[in-house]
Amino acid sequence: MKSYCKGLVVDREAVESAYSAWLSSDSGHKNAHRVLEEYGSAAALVEEILWEVTMRRLTFRPIVRYKRLEPTNGKVRTIGIASVKQQVVDYVVVTAIQGLLDAKVGYYQVAAVKGKGQKVCARALRRWVPEGGYYVKADVRKCYPSIGHDVVMRILRKYVRSANVLYCAESLLATYEHGGLEIGSYFSLCAAQLVLSCAYHHVEGLHKTRRDRRVSLVSHQIWHLDDVMLFSRGKRDLRMAMRSLEHYMASELGLELKPWKICKVSPDEPCDMGGFVVRHLRSRTGKMRVRVTVRHGTFLRTRRAFRAFARRPGLAASYRVISYWGKLVHSDSYGFVSRTGARLAFNRARRIVAAHDRMEAKYGMS
Repeated sequence: MKSYCKGLVVDREAVESAYSAWLSSDSGHKNAHRVLEEYGSAAALVEEILWEVTMRRLTFRPIVRYKRLEPTNGKVRTIGIASVKQQVVDYVVVTAIQGLLDAKVGYYQVAAVKGKGQKVCARALRRWVPEGGYYVKADVRKCYPSIGHDVVMRILRKYVRSANVLYCAESLLATYEHGGLEIGSYFSLCAAQLVLSCAYHHVEGLHKTRRDRRVSLVSHQIWHLDDVMLFSRGKRDLRMAMRSLEHYMASELGLELKPWKICKVSPDEPCDMGGFVVRHLRSRTGKMRVRVTVRHGTFLRTRRAFRAFARRPGLAASYRVISYWGKLVHSDSYGFVSRTGARLAFNRARRIVAAHDRMEAKYGMS
């Protein structure tokens, strides 16, 4: 078993590197002004983190939490906003265990990994749907609140060989008062991916023996945050795989799957994953083709975002247009893009955001 972070000490260089990574992230862009307001300078913040980690006295300001209504499904989620010091320590831990994340997180765990997400999800389903067979989509019930601190630390202690990194991870988990992970935390996001990677690799190893040959129960799998979709040629194999996955997640990870149903890959039961709906249809010429569309609710919000940008092209509207553009690019939305001039709007939005970033970097404006 390979170990990570052997003998790693959280020194000044590690903290400064984590601070730079945080500063270049979305959270850093929004909260950089708080560093000067609360600590006077970035050097003072780095020095405080370094001293507290060395002396094992790491403390954080209480997390501010608020309720947010999800427009997609009407769920009310509790979002946490941590102090800037805690956000930087998030990056200290994640930067240290990046090698572990690269090794353990599955290739088709497509969310929260730079360069994946919508693109990989749409392309994978476009390839797999023509193969036919059966699929099942499942969702982890209350994923973040259900992932226990003991599960996260058990995995980290198994692979990480740095007392400083483990201490920082324990200190971060201690601030999550409800006992699970915190929605809105970068460390929680990576910890959830690491925990779910155990289930991912469990599915990879599921097989049966037929005529002295090892036959996989699942032909393909894809995970988008806490949503999982499995494909198989046989309905019975898929049912066996799902029951094994349910048992593994309950016994080893303390997680529960919501009720699921096995579906046949067909136009009547399209695959809905990551905001995309994928169907295998027969064209007018009689040929079979894969049709990738944007989920109905997501498409309505996309259209509203572009219309709002056309009326008032401000910074907030630009961010919305840029965020929704990926849905249009990786789906068969050519008609909508050409009819509404969405590409021109996207290019204009990018220029607005780029100009704002230049002004912010030059004058410290936010």
